[in-house]
Amino acid sequence: MARADINGVGLEYQLSGTGPETVVLLNGIAMSISHWKPVADRLVGAGYRVLAHDLRGQLLSDKPPEPYSFEEHARDLSALLAQLGVDKAHIVGTSYGAEVALTFARDFPAACLSVVSIDGVTEFDAVLGAAVESWKAAALSDPRVFYRTILPWNYSAGYLAANRDALARREDAIASLPRQWFEAFARLCDAFLAIDLTKDLGRISCPCLVLVAGSDILKGPPYARVIERGVPGSRYVEIPGSGHAVVVERPDAVAYSLLGFLDPLRGPAR
Repeated sequence: MARADINGVGLEYQLSGTGPETVVLLNGIAMSISHWKPVADRLVGAGYRVLAHDLRGQLLSDKPPEPYSFEEHARDLSALLAQLGVDKAHIVGTSYGAEVALTFARDFPAACLSVVSIDGVTEFDAVLGAAVESWKAAALSDPRVFYRTILPWNYSAGYLAANRDALARREDAIASLPRQWFEAFARLCDAFLAIDLTKDLGRISCPCLVLVAGSDILKGPPYARVIERGVPGSRYVEIPGSGHAVVVERPDAVAYSLLGFLDPLRGPAR
Protein backbone atom coordinates (compact mmCIF):
# COMPACT_ATOMS: atom_id res chain seq x y z
CA MET A 1 0.00 0.00 0.00
CA ALA A 2 0.98 3.65 -0.39
CA ARG A 3 -0.15 7.04 0.86
CA ALA A 4 -0.93 10.25 -1.02
CA ASP A 5 -1.51 13.79 0.23
CA ILE A 6 -4.77 14.74 -1.47
CA ASN A 7 -6.45 18.08 -0.83
CA GLY A 8 -4.60 18.29 2.48
CA VAL A 9 -5.69 14.81 3.62
CA GLY A 10 -3.63 11.63 3.72
CA LEU A 11 -5.33 8.87 1.70
CA GLU A 12 -4.14 5.27 1.84
CA TYR A 13 -4.33 3.51 -1.51
CA GLN A 14 -3.31 0.34 -3.31
CA LEU A 15 -2.56 0.12 -7.03
CA SER A 16 -2.33 -3.39 -8.45
CA GLY A 17 -1.77 -4.79 -11.93
CA THR A 18 -0.30 -3.32 -15.07
CA GLY A 19 -3.21 -3.36 -17.51
CA PRO A 20 -3.85 -0.44 -19.86
CA GLU A 21 -7.22 0.37 -18.26
CA THR A 22 -7.76 1.26 -14.61
CA VAL A 23 -10.68 0.13 -12.47
CA VAL A 24 -11.30 2.12 -9.29
CA LEU A 25 -12.98 0.27 -6.40
CA LEU A 26 -14.75 2.52 -3.88
CA ASN A 27 -15.53 1.27 -0.37
CA GLY A 28 -18.81 0.94 1.42
CA ILE A 29 -19.09 3.07 4.54
CA ALA A 30 -17.43 0.66 7.00
CA MET A 31 -15.13 -1.06 4.51
CA SER A 32 -11.40 -0.81 3.90
CA ILE A 33 -9.15 -1.65 0.97
CA SER A 34 -8.69 -5.28 2.01
CA HIS A 35 -12.40 -6.08 1.66
CA TRP A 36 -12.03 -5.78 -2.12
CA LYS A 37 -9.12 -8.28 -2.42
CA PRO A 38 -11.01 -11.25 -3.98
CA VAL A 39 -12.66 -8.96 -6.53
CA ALA A 40 -9.48 -6.98 -7.19
CA ASP A 41 -7.48 -10.17 -7.75
CA ARG A 42 -9.97 -11.34 -10.39
CA LEU A 43 -9.82 -7.99 -12.18
CA VAL A 44 -6.02 -7.92 -12.14
CA GLY A 45 -5.99 -11.49 -13.45
CA ALA A 46 -8.21 -10.38 -16.32
CA GLY A 47 -5.71 -7.69 -17.33
CA TYR A 48 -6.90 -4.57 -15.54
CA ARG A 49 -5.00 -2.23 -13.28
CA VAL A 50 -6.97 -1.78 -10.04
CA LEU A 51 -6.95 1.18 -7.68
CA ALA A 52 -8.55 0.95 -4.24
CA HIS A 53 -8.33 3.54 -1.49
CA ASP A 54 -9.84 4.34 1.86
CA LEU A 55 -11.92 7.51 1.59
CA ARG A 56 -11.25 10.36 3.96
CA GLY A 57 -12.80 9.31 7.27
CA GLN A 58 -12.23 5.59 6.67
CA LEU A 59 -9.93 3.17 8.47
CA LEU A 60 -6.51 3.74 6.91
CA SER A 61 -6.89 7.34 5.71
CA ASP A 62 -6.94 10.61 7.64
CA LYS A 63 -10.11 11.54 9.49
CA PRO A 64 -10.40 15.33 9.48
CA PRO A 65 -12.96 16.58 12.02
CA GLU A 66 -15.03 18.64 9.57
CA PRO A 67 -18.15 17.37 7.72
CA TYR A 68 -17.74 15.12 4.65
CA SER A 69 -19.70 15.01 1.40
CA PHE A 70 -19.96 12.87 -1.72
CA GLU A 71 -18.77 15.83 -3.76
CA GLU A 72 -15.64 16.10 -1.60
CA HIS A 73 -14.93 12.37 -1.97
CA ALA A 74 -15.31 12.76 -5.75
CA ARG A 75 -12.85 15.66 -5.75
CA ASP A 76 -10.42 13.58 -3.70
CA LEU A 77 -10.64 10.77 -6.24
CA SER A 78 -10.10 13.17 -9.14
CA ALA A 79 -6.96 14.53 -7.47
CA LEU A 80 -5.70 11.04 -6.62
CA LEU A 81 -6.13 9.89 -10.22
CA ALA A 82 -4.30 12.98 -11.46
CA GLN A 83 -1.44 12.38 -9.03
CA LEU A 84 -1.15 8.79 -10.27
CA GLY A 85 -1.23 9.86 -13.91
CA VAL A 86 -4.58 8.21 -14.68
CA ASP A 87 -6.61 10.26 -17.16
CA LYS A 88 -9.67 8.00 -17.35
CA ALA A 89 -10.94 5.06 -15.31
CA HIS A 90 -13.84 2.71 -14.78
CA ILE A 91 -15.40 3.76 -11.45
CA VAL A 92 -16.93 0.98 -9.35
CA GLY A 93 -18.43 1.54 -5.91
CA THR A 94 -20.48 -0.42 -3.42
CA SER A 95 -23.09 1.18 -1.13
CA TYR A 96 -21.57 4.48 0.11
CA GLY A 97 -18.88 4.02 -2.53
CA ALA A 98 -21.54 3.59 -5.21
CA GLU A 99 -22.94 6.97 -4.30
CA VAL A 100 -19.45 8.46 -4.54
CA ALA A 101 -19.04 6.74 -7.92
CA LEU A 102 -22.29 8.21 -9.28
CA THR A 103 -21.29 11.64 -7.98
CA PHE A 104 -17.91 11.30 -9.70
CA ALA A 105 -19.57 10.28 -12.97
CA ARG A 106 -21.79 13.34 -12.75
CA ASP A 107 -19.05 15.82 -11.78
CA PHE A 108 -16.06 14.44 -13.73
CA PRO A 109 -17.50 12.93 -16.92
CA ALA A 110 -14.28 13.32 -18.92
CA ALA A 111 -12.45 11.05 -16.46
CA CYS A 112 -15.13 8.36 -16.31
CA LEU A 113 -14.94 5.47 -18.80
CA SER A 114 -17.88 3.79 -17.07
CA VAL A 115 -19.59 3.68 -13.69
CA VAL A 116 -20.86 0.73 -11.66
CA SER A 117 -23.25 1.11 -8.73
CA ILE A 118 -23.29 -1.95 -6.44
CA ASP A 119 -26.12 -1.73 -3.91
CA GLY A 120 -26.16 2.04 -4.22
CA VAL A 121 -28.97 4.54 -3.83
CA THR A 122 -29.67 8.10 -4.93
CA GLU A 123 -32.37 8.84 -2.33
CA PHE A 124 -33.73 7.18 0.79
CA ASP A 125 -37.04 6.47 2.49
CA ALA A 126 -37.88 6.64 6.19
CA VAL A 127 -36.71 3.07 6.85
CA LEU A 128 -33.26 3.52 5.32
CA GLY A 129 -32.93 6.91 6.97
CA ALA A 130 -33.81 5.42 10.37
CA ALA A 131 -31.34 2.56 9.84
CA VAL A 132 -28.48 4.97 9.14
CA GLU A 133 -29.45 7.17 12.08
CA SER A 134 -29.39 4.08 14.32
CA TRP A 135 -25.92 3.16 13.01
CA LYS A 136 -24.67 6.65 13.78
CA ALA A 137 -26.13 6.63 17.29
CA ALA A 138 -24.71 3.17 18.01
CA ALA A 139 -21.27 4.15 16.68
CA LEU A 140 -21.15 7.05 19.11
CA SER A 141 -22.46 4.91 21.96
CA ASP A 142 -20.81 1.49 22.14
CA PRO A 143 -18.59 -0.37 19.60
CA ARG A 144 -20.14 -3.79 20.20
CA VAL A 145 -23.69 -2.46 20.10
CA PHE A 146 -22.74 -0.71 16.86
CA TYR A 147 -21.46 -3.90 15.27
CA ARG A 148 -24.49 -5.92 16.28
CA THR A 149 -26.77 -3.15 15.03
CA ILE A 150 -25.34 -3.20 11.52
CA LEU A 151 -25.06 -7.00 11.13
CA PRO A 152 -28.67 -7.89 10.16
CA TRP A 153 -28.83 -5.05 7.66
CA ASN A 154 -25.67 -6.11 5.86
CA TYR A 155 -25.72 -9.89 5.57
CA SER A 156 -28.15 -12.56 4.44
CA ALA A 157 -29.54 -15.13 6.90
CA GLY A 158 -27.47 -17.87 5.27
CA TYR A 159 -24.24 -15.91 5.57
CA LEU A 160 -24.91 -15.01 9.21
CA ALA A 161 -25.58 -18.66 10.09
CA ALA A 162 -22.54 -19.99 8.24
CA ASN A 163 -20.01 -17.43 9.50
CA ARG A 164 -20.75 -16.98 13.19
CA ASP A 165 -17.15 -17.49 14.34
CA ALA A 166 -15.69 -15.14 11.74
CA LEU A 167 -18.26 -12.49 12.53
CA ALA A 168 -17.52 -12.80 16.25
CA ARG A 169 -13.83 -12.20 15.53
CA ARG A 170 -14.82 -9.21 13.42
CA GLU A 171 -16.78 -7.84 16.39
CA ASP A 172 -13.63 -8.05 18.52
CA ALA A 173 -11.68 -6.19 15.83
CA ILE A 174 -14.30 -3.45 15.59
CA ALA A 175 -14.39 -3.11 19.38
CA SER A 176 -10.64 -2.46 19.38
CA LEU A 177 -10.83 0.52 17.00
CA PRO A 178 -10.10 3.98 18.40
CA ARG A 179 -12.86 6.47 19.19
CA GLN A 180 -11.72 8.57 16.22
CA TRP A 181 -12.90 5.87 13.79
CA PHE A 182 -16.43 5.90 15.21
CA GLU A 183 -16.61 9.69 15.18
CA ALA A 184 -15.52 9.70 11.54
CA PHE A 185 -18.08 6.99 10.77
CA ALA A 186 -20.78 9.27 12.19
CA ARG A 187 -19.64 12.05 9.84
CA LEU A 188 -19.83 9.62 6.91
CA CYS A 189 -23.41 8.83 7.97
CA ASP A 190 -24.20 12.56 7.93
CA ALA A 191 -22.82 12.79 4.39
CA PHE A 192 -25.10 9.97 3.31
CA LEU A 193 -28.15 11.55 4.95
CA ALA A 194 -27.62 14.61 2.73
CA ILE A 195 -27.87 12.56 -0.49
CA ASP A 196 -29.86 14.08 -3.35
CA LEU A 197 -28.74 12.38 -6.56
CA THR A 198 -31.91 11.13 -8.27
CA LYS A 199 -32.55 14.41 -10.05
CA ASP A 200 -29.01 14.33 -11.53
CA LEU A 201 -28.95 10.80 -12.94
CA GLY A 202 -29.79 12.00 -16.44
CA ARG A 203 -26.49 13.92 -16.46
CA ILE A 204 -24.48 10.68 -16.33
CA SER A 205 -23.50 9.91 -19.90
CA CYS A 206 -20.98 7.06 -19.61
CA PRO A 207 -21.92 3.36 -19.70
CA CYS A 208 -23.49 2.35 -16.40
CA LEU A 209 -24.03 -1.00 -14.67
CA VAL A 210 -26.52 -1.14 -11.82
CA LEU A 211 -25.62 -4.24 -9.79
CA VAL A 212 -27.71 -5.20 -6.78
CA ALA A 213 -27.98 -8.04 -4.28
CA GLY A 214 -31.40 -9.65 -4.58
CA SER A 215 -31.80 -10.16 -0.81
CA ASP A 216 -30.51 -6.73 0.21
CA ILE A 217 -32.96 -5.32 2.78
CA LEU A 218 -31.04 -2.06 3.16
CA LYS A 219 -30.49 -0.72 -0.38
CA GLY A 220 -32.12 -3.40 -2.49
CA PRO A 221 -33.68 -3.74 -5.95
CA PRO A 222 -36.28 -0.91 -5.67
CA TYR A 223 -33.45 1.62 -5.19
CA ALA A 224 -31.43 0.02 -7.99
CA ARG A 225 -34.40 0.37 -10.34
CA VAL A 226 -34.46 4.12 -9.63
CA ILE A 227 -30.86 4.33 -10.87
CA GLU A 228 -31.57 2.11 -13.86
CA ARG A 229 -34.47 4.32 -14.93
CA GLY A 230 -32.52 7.52 -14.32
CA VAL A 231 -29.23 6.83 -16.12
CA PRO A 232 -29.73 6.66 -19.90
CA GLY A 233 -28.87 3.25 -21.35
CA SER A 234 -27.91 1.71 -18.02
CA ARG A 235 -27.82 -2.06 -17.51
CA TYR A 236 -29.39 -3.81 -14.50
CA VAL A 237 -28.02 -7.05 -13.01
CA GLU A 238 -29.23 -8.78 -9.84
CA ILE A 239 -27.18 -11.22 -7.76
CA PRO A 240 -29.66 -13.55 -6.05
CA GLY A 241 -29.42 -14.72 -2.46
CA SER A 242 -26.94 -12.20 -1.10
CA GLY A 243 -27.42 -9.54 1.52
CA HIS A 244 -26.23 -5.95 1.23
CA ALA A 245 -22.53 -6.73 1.72
CA VAL A 246 -22.44 -8.62 -1.58
CA VAL A 247 -18.76 -7.77 -2.15
CA VAL A 248 -18.02 -9.83 0.98
CA GLU A 249 -20.70 -12.53 0.58
CA ARG A 250 -20.40 -13.18 -3.16
CA PRO A 251 -17.10 -11.73 -4.46
CA ASP A 252 -16.94 -14.22 -7.34
CA ALA A 253 -20.41 -13.22 -8.54
CA VAL A 254 -19.48 -9.55 -8.25
CA ALA A 255 -16.26 -10.07 -10.24
CA TYR A 256 -18.10 -12.12 -12.88
CA SER A 257 -20.70 -9.37 -13.31
CA LEU A 258 -18.05 -6.65 -13.48
CA LEU A 259 -16.03 -8.46 -16.13
CA GLY A 260 -19.18 -9.14 -18.14
CA PHE A 261 -19.79 -5.41 -18.20
CA LEU A 262 -16.22 -4.10 -18.50
CA ASP A 263 -14.71 -6.46 -21.07
CA PRO A 264 -16.96 -5.37 -23.97
CA LEU A 265 -15.99 -1.74 -23.23
CA ARG A 266 -12.28 -2.38 -23.53
CA GLY A 267 -10.22 -0.57 -26.10
CA PRO A 268 -8.13 -2.43 -28.69
CA ALA A 269 -5.03 -2.50 -26.45
CA ARG A 270 -5.05 -5.55 -24.17
